[in-house]
Amino acid sequence: MSTLDAPPTKSETAEKILQEMLDLQKARIHYKEQHRNEAVKENEIKNDWMLAAAVVDRICAIVFGIVFIGGTVIFITLIATHGRIVR
Repeated sequence: MSTLDAPPTKSETAEKILQEMLDLQKARIHYKEQHRNEAVKENEIKNDWMLAAAVVDRICAIVFGIVFIGGTVIFITLIATHGRIVR
């Protein structure tokens, strides 16, 4: 019998098991880092969209205010001038 055909010893088996455990741990750490990086990227994209929404919201509020005030001024002017013409 040669040494290649000999069954593995307990220490070789333990080393193989420990190596497999180490490989699994490395894979788990890699997965967690990848997941964390994806979460950070998604959070950055979310923050960018929230900023864009805030800008659009502010622009709409300003436009609404201008239209509301302008409409009110025009309405009051029409009522005031119409009242003078009829009398």
